[in-house]
Amino acid sequence: MKKALVLFLFLCFVILPPLLSQQKKLKVIDEKASLYLDPDRDSPVVETVVKGTILSLLSEGKINEYWYYVSFRSEDQFITITGFIHATAVEEVSVAAEETKAKKKRKKTKRTAPKVKIDEVKEVVYDTPKKIQVILASANIRAEPKFESEIVRQLESGLTLLAISKVGQWYRVDLPPDEDGIVISGFIHETLVRVVDKQTG
Repeated sequence: MKKALVLFLFLCFVILPPLLSQQKKLKVIDEKASLYLDPDRDSPVVETVVKGTILSLLSEGKINEYWYYVSFRSEDQFITITGFIHATAVEEVSVAAEETKAKKKRKKTKRTAPKVKIDEVKEVVYDTPKKIQVILASANIRAEPKFESEIVRQLESGLTLLAISKVGQWYRVDLPPDEDGIVISGFIHETLVRVVDKQTG
């Protein structure tokens, strides 16, 4: 029994850490990339990640030729999120080099970029609604103006919306009525849309 326990502890503290440290990492190279529930673009989007995000590769290789099964630690939600990402949206990276860059970036951010609370950002209401158009294959409408907020609807590229106001980098929009004629309001990030009328703001 004691030998088995010693062997188990040896595996946990000596062999497993080096193996885990050798886990492959991927870096997001698209401005915005979606993590899907399944390896399919028609599958629900679990989360949207931005360019430069480091993902841990959970699969040995590509799934269905074009997909990686990955995970990453969400600093906002303090949870680990897993999903499938398309191979064209990422590239393999050197773990040591990226960890060094990340540490330097975090130190610099702490000194020069204090966090701004959502409550401190004022909402700018437009006199006339601004016409905006979705530019990504799938874009999330969220309940609040922040990425960790609940997703209330997913929209396809090309859909035109009317923005009634803006909170920081988030447009507040009224979605088209559903089958029961109910209009739902939500927020969409400015990087997911383009302004299609002549107004600016």
